[in-house]
Amino acid sequence: MGGPPSTRHRLSRGIPRRARILRPVKRTVLIVGEGLTEPNYFDGLKREEAVSAHFAVTVKEGPGFSPEQVLDRAVNLARQAERRGEGYDEVWCVVDVEGPARHGSLRKAQDLAKKAGIRLCLSNPSFEVWLLSHFVKVAKGYSGCDAVITDLTKHWQARFGQEYRKNDDQVYGRLADRTPNAIENAKWVRETHHRGKTDTVDCNSSTEVYRLVGRLTGQR
Repeated sequence: MGGPPSTRHRLSRGIPRRARILRPVKRTVLIVGEGLTEPNYFDGLKREEAVSAHFAVTVKEGPGFSPEQVLDRAVNLARQAERRGEGYDEVWCVVDVEGPARHGSLRKAQDLAKKAGIRLCLSNPSFEVWLLSHFVKVAKGYSGCDAVITDLTKHWQARFGQEYRKNDDQVYGRLADRTPNAIENAKWVRETHHRGKTDTVDCNSSTEVYRLVGRLTGQR
């Protein structure tokens, strides 16, 4: 599950040996997102040329009931792919921290991710912190997802003339031109404002989504 190998190619099938062309092999990536917003966002992102040229991304919606269940779905999907001989090079789960009531489930999900080699991508308290980072650098604490959406909607209304909706299937496209700004803002908040804290569960507000988006787009 490491970084992309320096030389990895597949020979084109059905072409005479002398005319065969070496083609770069795309890394296969499975992303399992909690709820509706995350899959909608990554479905848009995976179609970007900068992403699709190097990665074959599969996006699936998690059960949305608990972090453990999201991880369980990812593990099952990865095993199914392995049985078909189509295993994934990388598996990511995008999960919300939300409130203290979920912390026990999050700890179990973190343990499962470590054992299964899955990359867990947390947002505290919710994925909307990542969306908000497209507009501003925010490190203040939020009581929950609704509080983040209140701030996000102000920017959404000013930019798009409408309220933010969690089921917006155009969410990535609306924000695509601000992706570099979001990566910079989110990285600063997590790695500078919350410097010294090893667990995003303890970093309200922050998000690790910049790591996944930066990985796919080549922006670090």
